[in-house]
This record gives sequence, C-alpha cells and structure tokens, in this order.
Amino acid sequence: MFGFSLAELIVVFLVILIFIKPADLPEIAHFFGKVFYRAKHLYQELKASLKTMEKEFGFDDLRHELNRGIAEEKAKLEDETTVIVDMYGNEHHVPKVAEEQVEEVKNLNKKNLDSLPS
Repeated sequence: MFGFSLAELIVVFLVILIFIKPADLPEIAHFFGKVFYRAKHLYQELKASLKTMEKEFGFDDLRHELNRGIAEEKAKLEDETTVIVDMYGNEHHVPKVAEEQVEEVKNLNKKNLDSLPS
C-alpha cells in the first residue's frame, strides 16, 4: 500500500496517537477520506476528458497506423536477417547468411563446445 511496510504503518499510527487526541481521530479520518474521494473523482474526470480528446483528434487512427508501420518494418527486418543464438542463449540478428556459412558456423560451434572443459 503506497510503498509502506506494516512496521512503518504501525510506527506512523503510534506517532499519530501520541501527538493527536483520540477524540480528534474520527474528524481527521473523515477529512482524509473526503480528500481521497475528491482526488479519485478528479482523476476519473481527467481520464474521461483525455479519452474524449483522443477520439476528437483521431489518436486511435494514428496509433493504429503507427503500430501497423512498426509491424511492417519488423517483418522486413526479420526477412532480411538470420537469428543466431550464442552459447549463452543471447539472440543476434545478422544479415542473411549463405548455407555454406551456416554449416561452417555449426562446425565451429561444435568444435568450440567439444573443447570446453566438462
């Protein structure tokens, strides 16, 4: 809850009980409840007004076109590259590799793996 641990909350409540009269606690709790409700209500109104502004300015269409462009470029990139995974599991995107180069890399990887101490 708001990044506080249970121990910190207990300490805060004990300090509050020391400096504030117990008779005033319900009034203070009521005040904080109203403030919290107003802040939550303001947040909801702001969120709704931003949604309507999004629709008015056509941001949904813009977002859709942007995502479509990103997907097209990503597809082009994946078509033009080969994914090589090293022995640590890291993926490397490299330009297309010819089949003989792939075989050579596999042989070198096998030789390297065989030379590793068990």
